[in-house]
Amino acid sequence: MIRIIETLIQGAVDTLFVFLILLLAKAVSDRTFLSAMRRTGAEDSPELTVDHQIEERSNLAVALRRCGLGIGFGLGLAGVVSGGVTRFTAGWDAVLDNTLEMLGYFAVLLVFFFVAQVVAERIVLSNVHNTQELHEGNDAVGFAEFGILVATGLIAYGSFHGEGGGWHTSVAFFAMGQVALVVFAMLYEWATPFNCLDEIRDGNAAAGLMLGGTLVTLGIILGFAISGPFTGWIEGIVGFAVSAAVGMVLLIPFQWLIDKAFLPNTTLKIEVERDRNIAACSVTVAAQVALAIMIGALVA
Repeated sequence: MIRIIETLIQGAVDTLFVFLILLLAKAVSDRTFLSAMRRTGAEDSPELTVDHQIEERSNLAVALRRCGLGIGFGLGLAGVVSGGVTRFTAGWDAVLDNTLEMLGYFAVLLVFFFVAQVVAERIVLSNVHNTQELHEGNDAVGFAEFGILVATGLIAYGSFHGEGGGWHTSVAFFAMGQVALVVFAMLYEWATPFNCLDEIRDGNAAAGLMLGGTLVTLGIILGFAISGPFTGWIEGIVGFAVSAAVGMVLLIPFQWLIDKAFLPNTTLKIEVERDRNIAACSVTVAAQVALAIMIGALVA
């Protein structure tokens, strides 16, 4: 009974610690949103806050960014704590040292997501002022950012997970993961039968869902690929490159097969470009995610 009580107390403390970190991440993200809106020349008002956009305007686009951050950050934290946390039985000095180490990884994780948002706005969604578009209710940008942030979390999970590395290996593999996401986004834009970025700029939520969902699928594969123990730079970089290449080579062609199998009476171009059919796109994305999980398990 005493052991069960100790486990419950330890679990409650660990969960509270992670919850507080998530709240801090939310506060930083919300502050970034407010600062970005001020740079557009908008006057200060409660309407500029994320909470107002979600609670009063029911702004799905803004909510999607917050959801992507929450899920992505949770995945990254899972990678940080996957090696275990120091228990109270080890003594307060050991618990304090472990807590400080986790806070250091938390700071690195915050930088990861700041970089991911910059990559999303400056490269993946070029010529789009993401924050302003979200404020105006562009759900397409919201879906795309959701996918980028969740994919970032999956890559962060793989970067922090496993033995033999440290923060330097986590940073290196995260950077390679971001490069892979950018390359894949470019390949996807080239391979799709519609202009994905133009559709997103125009507020086509179906196009945003397709891009965001497809980036999540690559994030799944990369997360699996880099989550193992670090055995050396050469082996790690080669393994990452092979996994990224396999994912890119398989995912785009298999999307065509998925469309034929799960959307037998239409085409993806019609459903995205003409009908803006989120329902049809969600079916395609779900099948892609299932495929990515299988590919990830094979390349891990």
